[in-house]
Amino acid sequence: MLMEIRGTSLYVDQRGPSNAPALLFLHGGPGSGTYDFLSFQGDALSQQLRLIAVDQRGVQHSDPLVGEVTEDDLIADFEAVRASLGIDRWAILGHSFGGRLALRYAVLHPAIVERVIFENPAWDFDLVTRNLVQAGLPLLRELGLDKGVAELLEDRGPMTVQKWEERISAMQRLGDRRMEVYLGPGSKDLKLPADELPDEIQSRAGRFAESIIHSPGFLESLLPLLSQVPQPALLIKGGYDPVTSPTEITRFQQDVRNGTYRYFEAAGHFAHVEAADAYTRLVTEFVLS
Repeated sequence: MLMEIRGTSLYVDQRGPSNAPALLFLHGGPGSGTYDFLSFQGDALSQQLRLIAVDQRGVQHSDPLVGEVTEDDLIADFEAVRASLGIDRWAILGHSFGGRLALRYAVLHPAIVERVIFENPAWDFDLVTRNLVQAGLPLLRELGLDKGVAELLEDRGPMTVQKWEERISAMQRLGDRRMEVYLGPGSKDLKLPADELPDEIQSRAGRFAESIIHSPGFLESLLPLLSQVPQPALLIKGGYDPVTSPTEITRFQQDVRNGTYRYFEAAGHFAHVEAADAYTRLVTEFVLS
């Protein structure tokens, strides 16, 4: 359904018993939307949880973006959705870029967020984009598309929008084969359902991404926030995930006081798809425990 939230209409999908513990899903991208996650986990997680998934402003089935957007805007939107639904407290689950939002949200609203789950999160974009390009380099070399990529990996300067764009552009050279970098070996034929959505819906991701990457705070490393997470926290990492770097995993294990780390050896970036049943059990048990 569409909800009028802070001057725009957001698509909000609700599933599961209204009296069950609430879990908010925060999608990645930036700009990916909830369609894929709900296709694989919506009905499964909502067997025992009240699952709420929101297309962030300007994304997929929410209204097209008007003006600009920041990470703070998105968290304010989630809070407005919670208030509109009459939910006092909830757990949150962030995938990829959504894991970044989940970290900000958990620290900013400790009385609201009961538990926090991170699936292959992106907390430090310098580390993340370096890790991503490094993972893609063998395929880029195989295809003869690696010109200048080694230099991108050698750059040890501060994270900038230009560096983000150069590293992401290097990965985009892979075209239709880009997904191979994100998936475990048993998932190479995976097709994400959102790829079949109308072009007009899919194109909203680009407008959203262009705005958010230029917004204040987007390039800020959130690793210092890990020591401020007061809630029980779960980090899910796919063995073939190219996003979350070893440094980020180590910082989670060292800094989060009540943290649990789970490694899905055969999965890539989309553990909620590639290890769907185990993922459902893990997330459900963590929220209910």
